[in-house]
Amino acid sequence: MKSSKALKEWASTCQSYLEGEPLLLLRKGGVGDAGLERPDGLFWLVPTWLHQQEQDLRPEALGLLERSAGLKSPPGTLHLSLAAQLYAGWEVTDPSVLPALDAHHAMTPETVLKRFNYRQPGLNAWLLRVWQTQAPVSMLWNPAWDGCVSWMNLDVPVEAPPGTSPVADESKLDAMYHRLAALLGTPQVGPSAARGVELP
Repeated sequence: MKSSKALKEWASTCQSYLEGEPLLLLRKGGVGDAGLERPDGLFWLVPTWLHQQEQDLRPEALGLLERSAGLKSPPGTLHLSLAAQLYAGWEVTDPSVLPALDAHHAMTPETVLKRFNYRQPGLNAWLLRVWQTQAPVSMLWNPAWDGCVSWMNLDVPVEAPPGTSPVADESKLDAMYHRLAALLGTPQVGPSAARGVELP
């Protein structure tokens, strides 16, 4: 299992994966991104604290942000410990469904609506299958990864070491998928696309 792609995601959400409670990603893309992009294949998750403020998170999720401090890479390095693949993905174009998603993410309603309206109305809603490495894969930080860009090109495929394992039980992902499908309808990408990945 290896990939040369990495996605910056709020550290609080990455921490939720480590704790076995996968949260829904509501993505729009950074200033340097093309918009409603959708991942293809495996990619690494890189925790970020950029633009993440306490006021953007619901009170019950603030503990995730506090506990995510341990995910920070040492200066000048990048530590990779979470690999992911899109399990199911929806394009949300109707803001009236956003409140129904509150139980599946950590952001305040105001933050979600602001993200929905950024540039043009709409959001990607992603349910991910995530794996955790036993020890982080370390590499030097590339200055090209700086700034408000979501996707990082790692230049070379980075392989997950032996012992990498799923962070959540398959039944938990299936249950969350069915709850989301009931709210959002048929996904543009279904869970079958995320099955059959061979672990190291």
